Amino acid sequence: MANKKESGMWSRIFTDYRVIALIICLLASAIFLAPGFTNGQFTSNLKFGLDFEGGSWIKLKLISNDTISDETLDLTKEIMGNKINAYGLKDVPINTVRDDQGNAYMLIDFAGLSYDEAMSIVGTPGRFELRIQSHGNETEHILYGDDIAGVSPPTSQDGGLGQWGVSFRLSKEGALKFQQAAVKYDILGDPEGHQVIMLLDDREFHRAPISSDLAQHLLKEPVDIMIASTGTGEEGYAQGKEVYVHMSSGSLPVNVQVISSGQVPAEQGEMFKTVVIIAAILAQIAIGAIMYYRYQEPRIILPMFLTSLFEIFILLGVASFINWEIDLPSVAGIIAVIGTGVDQLIIITDEVMTTGKSPTTKKILQRMSQAFKIIVSAAATIVIAMIPLWYMGFGSLKGFAITTILGVLIGILITRPAYGRIISEILNR
Repeated sequence: MANKKESGMWSRIFTDYRVIALIICLLASAIFLAPGFTNGQFTSNLKFGLDFEGGSWIKLKLISNDTISDETLDLTKEIMGNKINAYGLKDVPINTVRDDQGNAYMLIDFAGLSYDEAMSIVGTPGRFELRIQSHGNETEHILYGDDIAGVSPPTSQDGGLGQWGVSFRLSKEGALKFQQAAVKYDILGDPEGHQVIMLLDDREFHRAPISSDLAQHLLKEPVDIMIASTGTGEEGYAQGKEVYVHMSSGSLPVNVQVISSGQVPAEQGEMFKTVVIIAAILAQIAIGAIMYYRYQEPRIILPMFLTSLFEIFILLGVASFINWEIDLPSVAGIIAVIGTGVDQLIIITDEVMTTGKSPTTKKILQRMSQAFKIIVSAAATIVIAMIPLWYMGFGSLKGFAITTILGVLIGILITRPAYGRIISEILNR
């Protein structure tokens, strides 16, 4: 008889929609995280920030004679992101913020990248300019980056063995400016003796002569499609990639200045990772000890302990799904979620226990409703407190806010309802 009663209890638990929703979220999180072992090391799809991977960070100040609007700030962030992506670095965090005087800043974290590499990518972004050699070593301005309508990645002939080049398209006005400059300085008569020079923030990064074919076309009409030749072999490809990056992302709407920077050694990052793992294990042990001291019943402690672990597992799955980087502030947010989560689980458990033995369904629902009123109010307070940090936060503050909000929402929408259903059945068998 007891076995049938217990079997019926578990059947009711696993067929409840709240528990089913929890199981689905756990399975989805496992898919997103894709945990496993490679070469004897644990691997997953989680992305770790420079606090754990080591790397560099750079803080930039946007400089303009006019007030920098939100649209200009967003555009600068987008162009900077494209520049970074062109180097094969995807989803690099770029955070923007303003100070109380309205000055705009960008903070860029490069996990796993050395300081010198990071500075070479974003340390000199700015205005692209095209100049032409007129007489001797003298050069004349042709156009700026706003006349570049499009740039294609470097291509070559003979499958990479031939000449590498970067094709770019000029606007109608830019093509006319180029033709007028070529005619004005009598370059078309001796195209090989004159070079086109590309600069970024007044620093030259590429130069090449005008080809005879281009000169013949310019004699007749403006040309909007051109190719910047960069050489052959690996060196030609590397130069072509640099030209492509600077031409496609060099034209920032404002100038930028590096005002601070730093780096975290990889060894220090590994140490942080080890310390965080140890801290997480100690935190769970402490939670288990507190649960045992308060209830001293395995049938209560085990579901509560597992629910706390499930909540963190789902939170990490969401972080993996949205490509969120786990850094020290995010870990602080996870620890905050664990603490508030345990408090709310205790509230649910105590409310259910006050119903006594063999309570009616109506009485259980009343006590659960009372518990969730308290929990939802507390969660709403936390979310409201975190929203300003999310909206106005810079770097670490935003990471802490996002992790805390996600954890609270996961608890309210998924794990708390499932735990309430499970503990109600267990305590009132």
